[in-house]
Amino acid sequence: MEIVTQRKFMRMADILANRKFHIGQQVGEGTYSRVYTAESATDGNTYAVKVLDKTKVRTDYLKKFMPRELDIILKLKHPNVINTLEIIQKRDFVFQIMEYADEGDVLHMIQRREFIPEEKCRRIVRDVTRGLQYIHDLNIAHRDLKCENILMFSDGRATISDFGFSRAFDVGTSNTTCQTFCGSTAYASPELLRGIPYDPNISDVWSLGVITFTMLCGSMPFDDSNVTRLVRKQTAREITFPEKRHGDVTASARQFVRQVLEPDINVRPTPAQILEMTWIPT
Repeated sequence: MEIVTQRKFMRMADILANRKFHIGQQVGEGTYSRVYTAESATDGNTYAVKVLDKTKVRTDYLKKFMPRELDIILKLKHPNVINTLEIIQKRDFVFQIMEYADEGDVLHMIQRREFIPEEKCRRIVRDVTRGLQYIHDLNIAHRDLKCENILMFSDGRATISDFGFSRAFDVGTSNTTCQTFCGSTAYASPELLRGIPYDPNISDVWSLGVITFTMLCGSMPFDDSNVTRLVRKQTAREITFPEKRHGDVTASARQFVRQVLEPDINVRPTPAQILEMTWIPT
């Protein structure tokens, strides 16, 4: 993304000041947005504010994906889903005021430590699965689960964030398949990469498996430089744990990853089934 000019930053700061928020430092950046800290003059707490510059985004995102996201995030109230307190819409900007995850995202945690110890990984996966079960029960699919979108708090709580590509389905809808490619190739399920209609909830579970492997090993389970080869490895169940981590990752963890990274959508577990697995702490 291009550098935010001082004039534009001051405009953002003025808008937030009118809502009694003092904008702070930038703590994150997405495809179409930036995330800053914001201190509330009302309660003195620090929040995160996601700022979308509407003048810089694609028209299809502005008309299709953004309205979906804004409609969805205000419905979500769960300890393992990032909580949005307020949405401020202006001509050029959209501000999402959210709870501030003071430990950052899982990707940066991995980059700092090379990998995440298995005991901590188990708790993160449990929290993410609980959050995933919650949104799926609301007939919402995330469609962009990845390490960058799992935010951590100092108390150890993990939360799902960034619903920019999420989609809600009407209750009782018989057809809940999607055809739109969403998310990152490295986290995408084989059915999604094949370009066929896919169940986004089942695809979300695959992404959870990729996240789990990446946390445990500090690397991705599949090379995504060639999509054809990637799908072939996914469907052949070619999951190889790196030698430097193989001895430290328990057999039950390796089994868990292989169960979740199941290419057969009829066998791949649901979030409810994952929470019953022995590797997941209670």
